[in-house]
Amino acid sequence: MKYVEVYQAIKADIINGLSPAWSQLEGEHALSDKFGVSRPTLRKAIEKLKQESFVHSRQGSGIFVNPPEFYQDNNLTSISERINKDTDLKNIVLEFGSVLANQSLADKFRLEIGASLHHFKRMRIINGEPAILEETWMPKSLFPDFTEAHCEHSVLTYVEQVAGYNISHDAKTISGKTLNDKEAFLLRVEPGHLCLSIQHHVYLLHSVLAQYTIETLTSNELTTVSIR
Repeated sequence: MKYVEVYQAIKADIINGLSPAWSQLEGEHALSDKFGVSRPTLRKAIEKLKQESFVHSRQGSGIFVNPPEFYQDNNLTSISERINKDTDLKNIVLEFGSVLANQSLADKFRLEIGASLHHFKRMRIINGEPAILEETWMPKSLFPDFTEAHCEHSVLTYVEQVAGYNISHDAKTISGKTLNDKEAFLLRVEPGHLCLSIQHHVYLLHSVLAQYTIETLTSNELTTVSIR
């Protein structure tokens, strides 16, 4: 859908710093010409950016870019997208294979019991320090060509740029978790360390679940922003 392409392009400019925090976006007429879309289509893209806290409007002044803390903890920005060009990010694949969907996974993905799913675990290392453990399930029916090599890079980029799907939203459940001995060893903290656990349900358009991921973070802090 055209408005999704416009939304993704403006979002990428914001995340990559091409549209800095507090800067003003071009006017509707200029943006419509730039992307070759109608003004109603542009407004749908801007509305989606507003809903996800990337931009805000000021009456009579225009549309302005929000700082990263407004959207990083509340939207579909991957670790790969959040870091800047001077940050060293590595993904170490710990396990990669396939599983057959049990009742719980079948219900999540709206598949038959026994449907085949990609299943992998990886550790994300930022500037030489272990930061996140991830465990992920993805339907093979949606991603037949997904390989272990793709796990070494941004999976969300694979979904959108390689598989060619449009991601709609990420429903997150955040809770506290006490690390077991293996998790503590991998993340280089003491066993029993209290950390954050985030369950991600990543949906494509039309509410198709593409990815279910459980993140275990070394951090136990969470920042939220309320916008009025």
